[in-house]
Amino acid sequence: MSQKISHAGVVKAIEDDRVLVSFKISEEEALALGVDTDYSLMQLPLGLHQLSVDEPVNVVMKPSFGKKAVALLYMLPAVILVACLSLLLSVGLAEGAAGLSSLGVVALYYAALYFCRGKLSREYSYHIEKIQ
Repeated sequence: MSQKISHAGVVKAIEDDRVLVSFKISEEEALALGVDTDYSLMQLPLGLHQLSVDEPVNVVMKPSFGKKAVALLYMLPAVILVACLSLLLSVGLAEGAAGLSSLGVVALYYAALYFCRGKLSREYSYHIEKIQ
């Protein structure tokens, strides 16, 4: 049984071989983020579909990619933070300095992810499915 991660969206624009898809988010999420419910935009390859503007679609990704994204964006930074904080405290650095230094290391990790975003985006494969 092959499950997939999908999210419903609407085609907002079509340019050459790219499609701009807008996603609806719940009102609770929108209030928490301080944005409109029609918030998320994603640019995807058009593929073989004949799509039109304002057409509903599903954007689909393999579950293994979702697990890898969670690991890269949440789990690994938490491990880095705790490890760095423990190491700095064990060598006798003051708590405030150790905390700020650990946050700095995590910020460097996120900066490295940002600079590797091109390579990472090629690893993640999304495709569009028409909603019947």
